[in-house]
Amino acid sequence: MRVEALVKHPALVVCSFVIGVLVLGLPFVGKIEAPVFFLMLGRFHPLVLHFPIVLIILALMLELAIKFKFVPNATGLQLSLLAASAFTALVAILAGYFLFVGGEYSGELMEQHFWGATVSGACVFFVIGLYLLSQRFQLVYPFYIGLLVLTNLSIGFTGHIGGSITHGKDYLTEYIPLIFQDEPAGNKPVEDMLVYDDMISPIFQAKCMSCHNQSRSKGGLIMSSLQSITKGGDSGLALITPEDLDQSELFNRVTLPATHDDVMPPEGQSPMSEQEIELLKYWITSGASPEQKVTALQAQPEIASATNELLPQLARYRRKQAIAELKLKEVTNELEAVGKKLNLAIEPDSLEPGLFSLRVKFPPAPFTNDQFRELAPYNDVFSRLSIASSSIDDNGLYHISQMANVKKLFLQKTNIDGAGFIYLMQMPNLETLNLSFTKVDDKVALDLLKFPSLKEVYLLGTRCTPQVVEALRKNKPELKILFEEGPYF
Repeated sequence: MRVEALVKHPALVVCSFVIGVLVLGLPFVGKIEAPVFFLMLGRFHPLVLHFPIVLIILALMLELAIKFKFVPNATGLQLSLLAASAFTALVAILAGYFLFVGGEYSGELMEQHFWGATVSGACVFFVIGLYLLSQRFQLVYPFYIGLLVLTNLSIGFTGHIGGSITHGKDYLTEYIPLIFQDEPAGNKPVEDMLVYDDMISPIFQAKCMSCHNQSRSKGGLIMSSLQSITKGGDSGLALITPEDLDQSELFNRVTLPATHDDVMPPEGQSPMSEQEIELLKYWITSGASPEQKVTALQAQPEIASATNELLPQLARYRRKQAIAELKLKEVTNELEAVGKKLNLAIEPDSLEPGLFSLRVKFPPAPFTNDQFRELAPYNDVFSRLSIASSSIDDNGLYHISQMANVKKLFLQKTNIDGAGFIYLMQMPNLETLNLSFTKVDDKVALDLLKFPSLKEVYLLGTRCTPQVVEALRKNKPELKILFEEGPYF
């Protein structure tokens, strides 16, 4: 069949609009239990998603070129581009859907991306329908061009959301605050630079913080500050021992063979360069002082060359660090406003740099389960919670359990009876739990054995009997059980 006859076939128009409507209805299907084979197909989504983006852009460019007479009318080529765009869009959407139902991605951004993809995919099919109609009815042509432009914009927005899922919500805009700084980040004069703050710390930020940050503390280790590095992780080994490389576990890990199970960073992540390792080695052996100046290194022949080679790369690292500091400042201001609204004291935690403590003000102000919802966007930034004497009950423990970085939780004199302990068991970093003067009894107290990181618990004024307390001590000897009211913060 010739192209001229094909584009005027009514069945193609109907099919284009019907498929578009079906694609648009995909979000209403919800998540289904898909076979493993289809879940595997979902992994191909990042591979195929670029095809419809490029093809629909080419279709718009061709249409503009025809409009301004740069090229002659090319009905066959345009229909081919639109058809290929529609087909690859459908494949990408279905692959993305199976990736979505696999449970690997979730959240608000994922929902926006899913809706954006289905709207964009449906629009591609609607564009084909309007294009076919425009070949018969000239009045339809402006609607076709308009929808083609809108489809390109929709695909661009959807692609941005997809990039935000992968790289972070402010991936495109994170450098904007640095543009307006008086002194550009990364351009600090060498004579003002400190070895740890301006060289070692940016290296850790670039090479270690993806696994050892406030949101993801692998092995219980956070490397956001020298204080947290000195504190170490779950292994109990000293990460940095001044003047002693053999007793510095951090240096030992980064110098292991690439195939070793304990090498840091792990396989698949960018390891430290020879110059970065040389700098770390010199800093540790020379005393690991936070006050050591970079100019002092440049005066030492054995390390001067590595230092000078690293400075350009470290300027890029420091830009990333400056961005992280700006984000922390922004979060601090936001939390201050939230604290005022809810009458809570929210402050930076001096013991956990980069994280925050939250406490109910005294005399206690009303604080209920519902108010936790306003804190949800900041769940990852809290390390200590004190909501003693508040109106919270076991239903509120679900909201607390979403705060994965909380290490200390003070719940004394609340309506807790332990029914919500199933939520707290999911908290990987919870070490201190104060339950004094709550309704916790023997049955739920035994659930304390299932808390993965719990080190101390306060049980004064609860309904726990000595027999159960003894059983807890016997089955979890590392758990410190205290019969005192305990601190409120």
